[in-house]
Amino acid sequence: MLGPRFGRWLDQRIPPAPSITLSQRNVFIFPTRTGFVFGGLLALLILAAINYQASLVYGVAFLLGSVFLVTILYTFRNLSGLTLELVGSRPGFVGEDVEISVRVVRPGERGRRRRGREGIQVGFPGGIMQWVELQRREADTVRLYVTGRRRGWLDPGRMLVETYYPLGLLRAWTWVDLDARALVYPKPLFADLPDLMYGRRDEGELVDPQGSEDFTDIKAYRPGDPIKHIIWRSYARGEELMVKRYASYMEPRLWLDLDQVQGGLEERLSRLTGMALTACRLEREFGLRLGGTELAPATGEAHLERVLRELALHGL
Repeated sequence: MLGPRFGRWLDQRIPPAPSITLSQRNVFIFPTRTGFVFGGLLALLILAAINYQASLVYGVAFLLGSVFLVTILYTFRNLSGLTLELVGSRPGFVGEDVEISVRVVRPGERGRRRRGREGIQVGFPGGIMQWVELQRREADTVRLYVTGRRRGWLDPGRMLVETYYPLGLLRAWTWVDLDARALVYPKPLFADLPDLMYGRRDEGELVDPQGSEDFTDIKAYRPGDPIKHIIWRSYARGEELMVKRYASYMEPRLWLDLDQVQGGLEERLSRLTGMALTACRLEREFGLRLGGTELAPATGEAHLERVLRELALHGL
């Protein structure tokens, strides 16, 4: 993890941008543990050569020293010139991995054969590092994953790019901020869908023949029928005693209302998230009432994404 002072220094030296090209300004290089052991071996060889005046030992020491110096150049050039571009992100739920896509492009080299780049690792702190190999391809897109800890916008921070190529004696690395962010939805809690709302006949299906909302037809009076439904006018003309028949109809559209769900705010948002996912899976038409926000009932993945977005950003 980056300390606050080092992070502020990086913000000045490598400011956030959606596309960053690596160069000597933003690539750091330092020997690894193996590199320090290698350097100690060189020191011992030189001391032994001085002590015993052995020309062959001098030659081996200078040869290995030359290899170390050349390795510095090759390790740095493995990162130098690469361009890292933010492709996009995919939302996820709290507690799950959120995907962020990054494109790595090797530089074009006019008049010369393009050098391959290999042994490069990229990743965010706490995530799994991904390998990038650019031998025959000019660019590669890698998918990086960051765990969403809380709902809302996720800022993964700076991304680590490093390589130990070719011998592992040195490590070249950098921390870049591609100004990436991803949306984290509330963790879904699945429960039964809320009761359907009652509405007009042309908005739903008959569910209660003994209801009292919409007129359906006329039937002969039977003991127990409501007196207020009796057609007294026809009975006064000497006709059979008839009553009006009413029914209640249920609206097939669901309304997910924050005020109708029990629990704390985060728990209620999680329950609404689970209801929205269930309704979409069942291809039910549903709407959302979230404080002063209301989304009209609809179906489909696009509508589900709008609902989940509202749930993720509510109150933030």
